[in-house]
Amino acid sequence: MGSTTGVFIGRFQPFHEGHRRCIEHILSERDRCIILVRATEPSEKNPIAAAERIAMIRAHFPDSTRVEILTMNDPGADLSVYIGRDVGYDLIALDARTEAISATDLRRQLYERAGKSYDPATPRHVR
Repeated sequence: MGSTTGVFIGRFQPFHEGHRRCIEHILSERDRCIILVRATEPSEKNPIAAAERIAMIRAHFPDSTRVEILTMNDPGADLSVYIGRDVGYDLIALDARTEAISATDLRRQLYERAGKSYDPATPRHVR
């Protein structure tokens, strides 16, 4: 029997505890996990370069035989994921504390620490 694989897609802006727990869940059920990091254009909503996000993930999951990290070009940061019927997809439900983690809140905190305001609704050319 071949190995089993889970796929996890995200922007990871930034990579956080909720992401880590999702990957750990996948690895508890599958032999390996392929992570697709969305390579987005820099903006307030996407301030961290793909290489830095990959490094964050790799720091938590150093075994490249179990966790493969790939980039996926997504310049407009406007991805929709479609899943065909009966293809074997699962929704990962974590505890309420982990589900409450918000990357938007984390980005806001990063901007505030840098002495900047964060409003992802503001058009980029105005910021």
